Amino acid sequence: MMLVIVFVVALVLGVPILATIGWATVAPIFLDGRIPMTMVIQTLYTGVDQFPLIAVTGFILAGALMGVSGITDRIIEVASSMVGGATGGLAIVTILACMFFAAISGSGPATVAAIGGVMLPGMFRAGYGRPFAGAVAASGGVLGILIPPSNPMIIYGVVASVSITKLFMAGLVPGVLVGVLMMGAAYLDARRRGYKGSGERLNPRRLGRALNRGKWALMAPLIILGGIYAGIFTPVEASAVAVFYALFVGVFVYRSLTWRTLLQSLTQTAMVSGTVIVIVGIALSFGRLLTIYRIPVIIAEALSTISTEPVVILFLIAAFLIFIGTFMETLAQIIILTPVFLPLIKSLGIDPIHFGVIFVVCCEIGFLTPPLGANLFVAMKQANVTLEAVSKAVIPFLAALIGGLVPIILFPQISLFLPNLLMGR
Repeated sequence: MMLVIVFVVALVLGVPILATIGWATVAPIFLDGRIPMTMVIQTLYTGVDQFPLIAVTGFILAGALMGVSGITDRIIEVASSMVGGATGGLAIVTILACMFFAAISGSGPATVAAIGGVMLPGMFRAGYGRPFAGAVAASGGVLGILIPPSNPMIIYGVVASVSITKLFMAGLVPGVLVGVLMMGAAYLDARRRGYKGSGERLNPRRLGRALNRGKWALMAPLIILGGIYAGIFTPVEASAVAVFYALFVGVFVYRSLTWRTLLQSLTQTAMVSGTVIVIVGIALSFGRLLTIYRIPVIIAEALSTISTEPVVILFLIAAFLIFIGTFMETLAQIIILTPVFLPLIKSLGIDPIHFGVIFVVCCEIGFLTPPLGANLFVAMKQANVTLEAVSKAVIPFLAALIGGLVPIILFPQISLFLPNLLMGR
């Protein structure tokens, strides 16, 4: 009980998530006296001593390098030549470009920053409202954690002890599904607001030129994902390949990577990955304490009194994850709640890979819901609007996300088809 009280009170008071988890872990151990405090130290050490966590740092660095080396501009040029003339064309281009960049970065806010920074000025010049433009960038950015490679999927794979390669495969089709639904939402909302496109039809010559100019940028996700899916290298090795590829393209092909931008990318990577790794360590201690106090068993028994149908349980868990995602950071949410729900999921015969995809989609919704809403804060600064304005404008995209979550829950093969096909059950 003390664990729950400390955790909830700290969250309500707005204490940083790292300190919240730490207090909620240490306080019960200190007051109980039966559990040695050395358990925290040992779990903290073993928690960060996880080989797959290297991939998180690698993909963060690769995304940062590609964001400053001109790759983002080429991706946007290709997307614009494909759909730029349609109603709300720039909004659709933004989301399509986010889909391409998501296959490189592995991060939601990083995708918003990279694509939004380039696309928002163009949307403003075209007469798009600032709240709408900010909402488009924020919404497209959530694809960064669903379309592989995905940093939250790596963390889930470590905590749940499942194949990260299978998780990456499982996220591809749902990622495309959600991306298409978001482009549909952008089209309908732009049409309602009167944001007309140029009406220019798809021009094969223009598309060919864009593809030629952007071939090095488009080869990045093909090399990274193709290498993983073909079994040429592991996700950790893929992150190293992505870094070297970004350096090669930035220095020798586009010649846009400078010592200043390289240092900027390294600094950004150190800050982000350092925070992630520390949270992983302390949150795994918290998860172990939850297990000792039988919290997962208590929650499983409570849910079992409502229903024993796997689909109903998944919808209940999804609703809970969406709610808690409004005020809990994504990685902490995955690390803390995976040990809580995973035993129940396995007992109902639900594939942990399928559950991992559902978990990540719920986290995507959390990126767009205040008061936390990490993508909203990035987008509101870029668009220079209030949080309230961009939160209201993002509602159609939230509807598209939830609309994508429903079939993913109902039809597990949307997630499992590709990993079962390529790697077997």
